[in-house]
Amino acid sequence: MALIGTIMTLALALGIVVPVVGALPTGIAADHSDHGHHQVPPIAKGTTLTIGGSGTAYKIGNKTRTESATISLTATVDKSSPGRGMLNFTGGTLTLGSVEGGGSTYTVVSGHGISTYHSDRMILHLVVKDSSGKTFHLILFGVHAKASSTTAFTVDFRMPQSKLAHLWFLKIQGATVTPK
Repeated sequence: MALIGTIMTLALALGIVVPVVGALPTGIAADHSDHGHHQVPPIAKGTTLTIGGSGTAYKIGNKTRTESATISLTATVDKSSPGRGMLNFTGGTLTLGSVEGGGSTYTVVSGHGISTYHSDRMILHLVVKDSSGKTFHLILFGVHAKASSTTAFTVDFRMPQSKLAHLWFLKIQGATVTPK
């Protein structure tokens, strides 16, 4: 019994002393500024982005048939948080082949997208129309997009995820994204 009494007394003494030793002295606030609780998004809300690049289009159903592909897009950042930015597309074009050689130009009607800052991805969904007014869905899936509000960065749009729906797969490496 004496042994149990001694252990309980020791535990009670430690229970009183340990919390006092670990506590901050009164009047001194803990500094949490280095923990990144208030991170600034890489791309600020309201920033205009221009995206331009060229690559190759592969015919869906016959990948041996190819055309040159050029994109020129304009978007604004509607929302931005430390994790992602939401994009709204205000204009742009996709050109397949050379216009002089009978190529096709598709004009952006509308679109939206997301840029995820932690995984460096950019996923864009656009509606485009051809010269006759027929609409198509343009989907661009980009990787290696290290976003910035102050300097241009590049993004690689991969196939088969990137495509002019039902017509062409698109592969555009090193497209330049320029913030304004």
